[in-house]
Amino acid sequence: MARIVTLHSCRGGTGKSSTAANMALLLAAEGRRVALVDADIRSPAVETMFGSPGGRDGCSLADYLVGRCEIEDAVRPLASGGLFIVPARTGMTAINEISANGYDVGLLNEGFGRLIAALDLDVLLLDTHTGINTETVMAVAGADALVIVTRADRLDLAGAAESVALADRFGCVRRAVVVNMVPDAAPRSDLVLRAETAYGTPVTAVLPYVPEMAELAGEQIFVSAHPGHSLVAGYQKINSAVL
Repeated sequence: MARIVTLHSCRGGTGKSSTAANMALLLAAEGRRVALVDADIRSPAVETMFGSPGGRDGCSLADYLVGRCEIEDAVRPLASGGLFIVPARTGMTAINEISANGYDVGLLNEGFGRLIAALDLDVLLLDTHTGINTETVMAVAGADALVIVTRADRLDLAGAAESVALADRFGCVRRAVVVNMVPDAAPRSDLVLRAETAYGTPVTAVLPYVPEMAELAGEQIFVSAHPGHSLVAGYQKINSAVL
């Protein structure tokens, strides 16, 4: 039975989308059938990270939501096999329509279910918009597990109550808190305590800041460029926690 894993962060710049991409590649490398859906139609990232032009005829999640295509038409299989992505949008037309007219929110979870069936998925990863919006609420509501990506600074931790309240509202009890981009000099025990106090749950993984990530400049997914790096073990730990 497929598991739906939603990734969320209170603020931008936490490395949430990068975390989702690395998790997806590792899961596919283990032989699982995985789809990564970019549910952040306002600030998409997945398409750029994977260098994908979108699904059939340039279709995307946003095009599906406004009735321009079927959700299956937005699927882009990757050459590695077993991994599929669904871009949030491939232009401004659909997002302009959504901003002007809205959409039937029921289409989101219906589309997620259709992807699981059509692609025979083991895991559906949902990369959400930061903060709280319609797509985020629906992605959390249908999730089997929630991965919260944060940094150990006051601004990020101040928004923890929103993430916790959202997860509590929908009974999402399987959660993984990931503290990302931690400087070498930061005292680990202190930052873990602060994060666990803010989120009310143990920290699953502490991911260090690594210069190799910055050096890639978004040209390649980290686990593909540095498969033997110690950071990869952190991504694997997240996958184990939610699956």
